[in-house]
Amino acid sequence: KAAKLLANSINSWAITSGTKEDTYIKKLTEALEDKRNWSIWASVPPLEYLPQPKLTKVTRLERVNFYLTIIRNGLVFTPVALTWLAISNATKAFAIFTSKNPNGVSNFLDFWQKGYGILNKEWSIGNVAFFDFLLILLIISMTVATTIIGNRIQVIREIKLDTLDNERTALALEIEEFFYDKKQITNVTMNQSLAYAIRDLINATNSISRTSSELNKSVKEMPKYKELLSEIKKIKINFTDRFKSSN
Repeated sequence: KAAKLLANSINSWAITSGTKEDTYIKKLTEALEDKRNWSIWASVPPLEYLPQPKLTKVTRLERVNFYLTIIRNGLVFTPVALTWLAISNATKAFAIFTSKNPNGVSNFLDFWQKGYGILNKEWSIGNVAFFDFLLILLIISMTVATTIIGNRIQVIREIKLDTLDNERTALALEIEEFFYDKKQITNVTMNQSLAYAIRDLINATNSISRTSSELNKSVKEMPKYKELLSEIKKIKINFTDRFKSSN
């Protein structure tokens, strides 16, 4: 049951952290589910072999920022293209105007603004300049928005990665704890276990020694039997004398 719970924990973490296809994750969960080669896995340090978490899932905020960036990038050169298109139409209309009025004196910019019935009003220099201004303002707004959203996404990703990394450490300790008593007995592990047992025995001995010393002190500080009887006799005599004097 414990092995099954540990395998489920590993799979859940792997799905969340985007490491489901990692070889260590696959082989370890298979070993836990099949209950085999546990002594081998007990010698593998999980904190070293557990994969680093990564976020592969695209959030809604990242998708919005992606599309905003594409639209912004597409609009960057739109004011330039619109201006040149307006110049092309104004030039063609001006050529028609000058052919119809060969003796007339006209300025190109004046014609571009007024049109003189040949150039459509929407292509006038004032309208084109105002529309360019709106496009540039939109591009600036989208640039600011994508920057703010991008920073927000980065903060969210860092928080999620920190959380996953803490969960990775907790999972590694859980794996280490599960396999701790399943290590194959060797001279190294035997000596290590013996060293731990000796250390615990020494600590217990020191504790008993301190307790015994404190107990001896307490016993020594207690009055002896003869001294106790003498004190009781004195108290009795004092009490008798006071009783007689009061009568």
